[in-house]
Parts: sequence; C-alpha cells; structure tokens
Amino acid sequence: MDERVKLKRNRIKPAGSLEERLQRFADQAKTAASLAPPGPERDALIAKVKNAELAAAAAQRLGE
Repeated sequence: MDERVKLKRNRIKPAGSLEERLQRFADQAKTAASLAPPGPERDALIAKVKNAELAAAAAQRLGE
C-alpha cells in the first residue's frame, strides 16, 4: 500500500486586510526607491509601487 505524507496547511491568518498589506508593501518600496540611486533597480521598485497601488485600489473596489 502506498503511504503518503500528509502535509499540514499553514493556518495562520495574514496580519491585516489585503488592501492594508498591499499599501504597506507600496510604502516600503517607495522608501527603498527614494534611497536607491537612479538605475534599473530603482525603476523596478517604482514599477512594483505602481502595481501594488493598482492592486490595492482594485481589491478595495471589489470589496465594496
């Protein structure tokens, strides 16, 4: 008989709502981008900020 290992699910609830977590990430990325020198890494951080803010706005609209 084939014995399978049962994996436990992570049952910890995230701290805060999705919108709050996305906004917190966007704030942290903004801070990192403001400290980074101009270049591709900074551009990538700015793009992440824009994406996180758009996702937070979309999640908020869907939750209403």
